[in-house]
Amino acid sequence: MPTKTTSVPDGPRIFACSVIAGGAGKTQGVINLAVEAAGRGHSVAVADFDPQRTASHILGYQDPPEGQPTIFDVLQGKHRLEEAVVPARYRIADGEEDSAFRRIPNLDLILGTPEMADAEVNLGLDPGGVLWLQNVLDEQLPPGRWDMMFFDCGPTLGILLLSIAMVGPEVIGCVADEFKYIIGLQDLDDTLEKGVRKFRRFGFRTQVQHILATNIPLDAQGEIRRSGGAVADDAIRAIRSNPDWEPKLLPIVRRKQRFKDTIVTQRPLRFLDPRNEALEDISAVADALGIKRLNSTRKR
Repeated sequence: MPTKTTSVPDGPRIFACSVIAGGAGKTQGVINLAVEAAGRGHSVAVADFDPQRTASHILGYQDPPEGQPTIFDVLQGKHRLEEAVVPARYRIADGEEDSAFRRIPNLDLILGTPEMADAEVNLGLDPGGVLWLQNVLDEQLPPGRWDMMFFDCGPTLGILLLSIAMVGPEVIGCVADEFKYIIGLQDLDDTLEKGVRKFRRFGFRTQVQHILATNIPLDAQGEIRRSGGAVADDAIRAIRSNPDWEPKLLPIVRRKQRFKDTIVTQRPLRFLDPRNEALEDISAVADALGIKRLNSTRKR
């Protein structure tokens, strides 16, 4: 099982999911992995750093409630981290009142906002901007609150990503069924390597530790259907032929339309379509990451 790499003593295990190109299934992967971990009995938080705030939307918040602090308010120093935490939930009815949603047990959301598009500028103007998140976690992380955290990173390779990487998470590079994601994965590798060279004195040693491939056409035996997407097959072959990447490739998440419907319905796949085959893939990914079942040995 991978060991915790966070700089916060005795803190939660942290995963940061990143990709430079949109459409890789990054957010769906983050959300459904977090729901799987919470369903296994872990106390989990999802932090939404992406200005598109899709993670916040899927977990029940189309827009930040009036007066509710967000992760951007934490970045600006206006509010503490715990003030930006809301209960994760999924939609069960129309409307925006609380009764239209149901709480997801064991899962919290650190609320996102479109204002995170300004994070790069704000951090860039601060000489210590790359240390922002590390300082927040060191000083404000509620002791024992979460067993693990999932960070949904935005599609950039700038100072915000480096600030996230500074806390030493297990970085999951996300790819999908096009070759552009392989290029993006290489760019992510290169960016973190530059961070190692530039910020080593501050303890920066983070690298891509896992690769998650989603939206891949698979047959009944779990093999890639080339007829369903030759480019997808080529992309996975590129990963498997790279000696640095091949050991990091997690179980593949198969192509399922319902996986994408989670955004529209504001319901993670577990609550949208509990018998969907992609949930078996998500479970296999969680197993590969060493996320144990604390509440039962039986698969849900």
